[in-house]
Amino acid sequence: MNELRESIRSLGVADPETAVAVHAVTGGDPALLTTAPPQRFDDTADWLRTGFLTPESPHFEQAAGRAAALLGETEVDEAADAVLALVVVRPRTAYDLRSLTRLPEADLAALLPRLEAAGLVAPRANPLEADNPFWTFTDRLARFHYAVLRPHLPRWRRGYITEKLWTMNRARFDRYVARPEFLDLAREWALDATGAATATRVTVPDPRFRQMRTLELAAWDDKGAPIALGTVRWRFRMVERQLKRLRYVKRLLGDPDARLYCVASRFEPAITGDPDPSLRAVTPSELLAAAPETSP
Repeated sequence: MNELRESIRSLGVADPETAVAVHAVTGGDPALLTTAPPQRFDDTADWLRTGFLTPESPHFEQAAGRAAALLGETEVDEAADAVLALVVVRPRTAYDLRSLTRLPEADLAALLPRLEAAGLVAPRANPLEADNPFWTFTDRLARFHYAVLRPHLPRWRRGYITEKLWTMNRARFDRYVARPEFLDLAREWALDATGAATATRVTVPDPRFRQMRTLELAAWDDKGAPIALGTVRWRFRMVERQLKRLRYVKRLLGDPDARLYCVASRFEPAITGDPDPSLRAVTPSELLAAAPETSP
């Protein structure tokens, strides 16, 4: 059962992108839904301002203090704060975190399990390096704080230029709050669609250009073979260039017999008209479509 899909559907928001954006902040917690959720994406900003973005709003300080509360502290210590600020941007391996924070390996090795035990982050599968997982934000309200509130928290608390601050941080909300929720939804959908053992992101070495290539969606069977690869766009039209990149990464993986998924709201005709039988364009509505009923 796709638990994330069912939780998002339970909000009663018909527009799929709006439902994902609301769920990315509140999850299924009714205590965070003190006002009715918006039904249109354009109304999301007003809903966030009312509930989360002004000092007098009911969940502002709750979001700002969420990480510290989960850790059982009055405030987040410097090392934990640095790690969380990096993980909110994208999932990170321990190597990435050591390199970017300059924390000693022993300190980071002790810190990550503490953050995991608090429910803030969790290790996600890294199919090409099983012992080097992607550390990923898991608590939605803390993620919202690190993505939107933390960069300008004293200014948010003064409450004078909320409109301007939202304009400055709207892209961070889309990129670091709503998009990760959408990616998780796409991965859970892929698990259902393929019967895979795991669905995650994957980073693939590209020797030709001496860099790493990332795919947001990669489904692997229980024998460790890729059975589906995908690229995902949140609230943007997917262009043919992304499909070409998807196929390029597939070749880097040895051109496995894997399905290809392009997940987005809109697609260039070159994608929807592609004759490849292994390729499928998937919309947000399809990700949230009700599961078919099974016969007793």
